[in-house]
Amino acid sequence: MSALVVDDGSTDGTAEAFRRGILGGWRASLMALPTNGGKGRAVRLACLRAKADFIIFIDGDLAYSFDHIAPLLDSLKKHDVAIGSRSMAPQSQGGLPARRAFLGWGFNRLACLLFGFDYPDTQAGLKGFTAEAARKLFSRQKLNDFAFDAELLYLAKKLGLRVGQVPAQVSSEHTYKTSQVKLLVDSLLCLKDFLLVRWWSATGAYKLP
Repeated sequence: MSALVVDDGSTDGTAEAFRRGILGGWRASLMALPTNGGKGRAVRLACLRAKADFIIFIDGDLAYSFDHIAPLLDSLKKHDVAIGSRSMAPQSQGGLPARRAFLGWGFNRLACLLFGFDYPDTQAGLKGFTAEAARKLFSRQKLNDFAFDAELLYLAKKLGLRVGQVPAQVSSEHTYKTSQVKLLVDSLLCLKDFLLVRWWSATGAYKLP
């Protein structure tokens, strides 16, 4: 199994840490982007570069252990796309702060309403794709920020791809971390991004069949 680590233009020494081989035992390579362009862009560039039958991405803060890889691969034997769902797994005691959890729920419900699907969790940083599904999705995906997860699921729906869900257990250490997301502001930005997705779809920008 090989790994591709993407550094999205960070200035905190992340790229150099991976160059020193902290992923010992893995065949790991590094994609160091010169400037910060957003999570959606970083994942898109990595998945288009990856050469494998199955492609999985996990957030770099390792909120999800590598134990999730096997269930994702099992799901990809039956589906084109497999996504982690925190709603399918019991989470660590304490969980998210109530305000963050409520806004996250609202984000998810808005995505489901505007995009016509019904996934209880669109945003877990734990997703897998067959090589063919990755090519179809990431050659079309446009959003550069964290609303790109919902965009991918919308494109999967429009392309008729099969999507499976697996339980995603957030590590207890990660549960208590402070999010860098400005919840209210970023929620409004996500609404703008959702409307952009519908506009691109309506105007043929995605070049859907």
